[in-house]
Amino acid sequence: TCAPCQVRCYHRRQGGREAVFGVQFHTGTLRGPHLRLPRDELDLAWQDQRFPPDATVEFIFSSGPERVEG
Repeated sequence: TCAPCQVRCYHRRQGGREAVFGVQFHTGTLRGPHLRLPRDELDLAWQDQRFPPDATVEFIFSSGPERVEG
């Protein structure tokens, strides 16, 4: 089923957590099990100098709990 999706990634710190990046996408736009997004498409990270300019985040989707190698 196609649906909107929002993902937030946090860095756990003593006393709390810090948001590292966030992204929103619609699962209907996926073409295959991989979604790779460059830094400039990630909320918060696009302007964070801790991320190199060529940084990417890759999501790998599956229909089961199998482990992905690599």
